Parts: sequence; C-alpha cells; structure tokens
Amino acid sequence: MHYAGSDRREFFRINDTVVVDYKIIQKENVSSVAHRIAQSTDDDEGNEKAQLRALQTAFTHTLDQINHQDRDIARALRMLDEKINLISQEIQRHHNPISHDDLTDANLSGGGLAFMVAEPIEVKDHVEIYMQLLPTANTIHALASVISCEKILSASPDKPYHLRMIFTHMDEQDRNLLVKHTLNRQAEMLRGGIASDAMSLREF
Repeated sequence: MHYAGSDRREFFRINDTVVVDYKIIQKENVSSVAHRIAQSTDDDEGNEKAQLRALQTAFTHTLDQINHQDRDIARALRMLDEKINLISQEIQRHHNPISHDDLTDANLSGGGLAFMVAEPIEVKDHVEIYMQLLPTANTIHALASVISCEKILSASPDKPYHLRMIFTHMDEQDRNLLVKHTLNRQAEMLRGGIASDAMSLREF
C-alpha cells in the first residue's frame, strides 16, 4: 500500500482519455474503503490477475539476464511479449466494449487525477475511484482526496466543474501500472511529434 505524499517520488502528468467511475465516500467510511483497497492484492492471490503479474515479473527478470548474453534474442522475446500483450488487449476490448459516452478527458499522474464533473465536490472530501486505462483495459482502484473543484465559465454546461484530486490509497501494483501507462503515453506523444505538457510533480 502506498500513501500519497509518504515519500518524495515524482510523477509525470499527462492529458489522456480514460473511463472513470467515482463516488463520494463519507468520512466514517473512509477507513473501510482504504482497508478494502489494501486487501485487494491478497484477494487476488491465486486468481488469473495475480498469476499474470507473477509471470510478467519472472519474464522481465529472465529477459534482463538474457539481454546480457544475447541482445538479438532478448529483442525477439520483447517483440513476442508485445505481440501477446496486443492480442490480450484486443480480447479484453472485445469482451468489455467501451462506448464513446463512457470516455472522459482527464489529466493524470501516478499521484493524482483531474477531470470535469457535473456537480461540485467539497475540498478534502474523499472519493473512491475506478479508472480504466486505454488501450490496455487495466483498471485502477484508488481512494483520493479533493484538493480543488472550481467552476470553469468557459466549460460545457453539462460538466462545468474542474475536479482535482490526489491519490491517498492505492495498491502498489496499480500504482506501477499507472506510472508505466503515463510514461508510455508520454513516449507516444514524443514519437508522434506532439508537444507534451507532461511535467514532474511531487504533488498533483
């Protein structure tokens, strides 16, 4: 379990399109939600998600060792791994189709999240978040604290409030997935010649 602000790690912030489901958590229920997030890794033990994570970790470790001996073989294995990942993503998209109406433009990092909402939420309120990253379909489960929620006059009247939150509770494996996602997206923007507004932050 990682608590935002508990260390000095820095995170890159990017603009992205994700699927977000969120709800306000009453103060008396915050500890139970935090406990549920902390238990998520234990609950995963023995299931396919945990097995895939363990296999990926072992594969990465073995690949690093092979790379020292033969870079061409290591490169071929990386390409094969990427091909398998693409097939897996396509299968997940097929079984979990996403409607355009589900998509949300967001600004996110390993430390926090910001997007437009229909109704204001009070500063320091706690929010439970389920966020699906694209195109991998990885789902991030987190508890966040609101740091601002301002009405933007130029915004759409359907969602005029800019909600900014920092993550306070998140499984470390989910954190790693999120950080990896932001770095990959930044690399894609740089390769595509798109000026990136990614920036290094200690707090979102």
